[in-house]
Amino acid sequence: MTDAGNEVPSTDVVVVGAGLSGLTAAHHLARRGHSVVVLEAADRLGGRTLNLDVAEGVVADGGGQWIGGLHTRVLALVEELGLSTFDTYMTGRTLSLRRGRRKTFQGTVPPLSPLAIADFAQVRYRLERMARSVPAATPWTARKAAAWDGTTLGHWLDANSRFRESRRLLTLCFTLMLCEDPHRTSLLKVLHSIRTCGGIDFMVNTRNGAQETRIAGGTHRLSTALAERLGDRVVLGSPVTGIRQDHTGVLVRSARRDVRCRRVIVAMTPADAARITFSPGLPTRRAALQHVWHNGTESKVFAVYDRPFWRESGLNGSALTDLPVAHFVVDSSPPDGSVGILLAFVGTAGSGPGLTWTDAVLDDPAARQEALLKDLVALFGPEAARPVRVVEQSWVDEPWIAGCVSTRAPGVMTRYTDAVTTPVGRIHWAGTEAAPEFEGYLEGAVRAAERAVDEVCAALPALRRAEPR
Repeated sequence: MTDAGNEVPSTDVVVVGAGLSGLTAAHHLARRGHSVVVLEAADRLGGRTLNLDVAEGVVADGGGQWIGGLHTRVLALVEELGLSTFDTYMTGRTLSLRRGRRKTFQGTVPPLSPLAIADFAQVRYRLERMARSVPAATPWTARKAAAWDGTTLGHWLDANSRFRESRRLLTLCFTLMLCEDPHRTSLLKVLHSIRTCGGIDFMVNTRNGAQETRIAGGTHRLSTALAERLGDRVVLGSPVTGIRQDHTGVLVRSARRDVRCRRVIVAMTPADAARITFSPGLPTRRAALQHVWHNGTESKVFAVYDRPFWRESGLNGSALTDLPVAHFVVDSSPPDGSVGILLAFVGTAGSGPGLTWTDAVLDDPAARQEALLKDLVALFGPEAARPVRVVEQSWVDEPWIAGCVSTRAPGVMTRYTDAVTTPVGRIHWAGTEAAPEFEGYLEGAVRAAERAVDEVCAALPALRRAEPR
């Protein structure tokens, strides 16, 4: 094919984005016999999965990290690619530190007063009951959709959780799950997540929950293994600048290569897709959705030690606290325990009550490290003050990714309904935000890819009959 007199390579499908969702889509298309090219803006694979080198031969998951038993499509992909998994370390007791009182406990919920425990239980029950009334495929049609999408989870918790102790724990749990302040997240969105992501217990728990399993060598190995199978069909360092549809197909323009194709799968968050110029322009609902979309702001900070010393005291490395920085800490060490890694989640701005760097340390890496280690010493003792190194991954500082996992602000779900998944002509949408279930998880990335591939493959035979090559 030619474009404006210049020879332009052609393929059946162009996939925009070489994260887990985009590479999974390309992999399935190739298996079904379709030609495919993957164009990626960054000079690396993996999107929001990223291996950080923290010690010789040891990596930490800088992005998506965990898999649970209900994540069947990711687990099937792990098996197909010949990768291995291991259980998240949970042997021993978890720390709770609140108002200077340090306690240890087992299980998910830290020690609470009897009244706070009852309050925690009633809130969880009510949220689960409300979630059951939200249609999984069309949440905006729920009977109370307008009211639930018109408020935030945070405001609902403030009004319906009767005790500050349990309300703070609930707010912390949802902040960590959402990577965002619950006071900025639609209640309807959270209810839909509860309905389609296995329920609150599965979402929160490690054992028998969504954080139960890790991939040996890091989740980034999913992307590298898929890319190895695709070979030179993956083009890095080539941001897509324009997608132009006409009656014969699609022209995709990028920094390193322009490609003609029959269909396109855009495997990016709506906010990131807004960088692309579409011709003809996108429908109003889709264009507006991309404009208002907001990605999460959570960062991951790893303190690396020569060994997981906390295990020697019967601790599992997990902690829930009211400390200034380290509100939630987990053991992120490799399966052989060759080094010890404590992981803390910290927001960069607006990530929930206290879950952010203070203004005093925000722009000073040394001060941020000092603040983190001060909290870790309060939890794990003086040895925590002597890490081999501290590594921070801030997703808002990525050049081609506008933050981590997305949520929804109030009004977005009912206003833009299915615009996140509805194809626009020959353009289809993937990425975990376009998942039918488990949105925001690695599982959602894979399921969104499989849905988009099904759409494309259903359309391609008719196009082939109309346009023989």
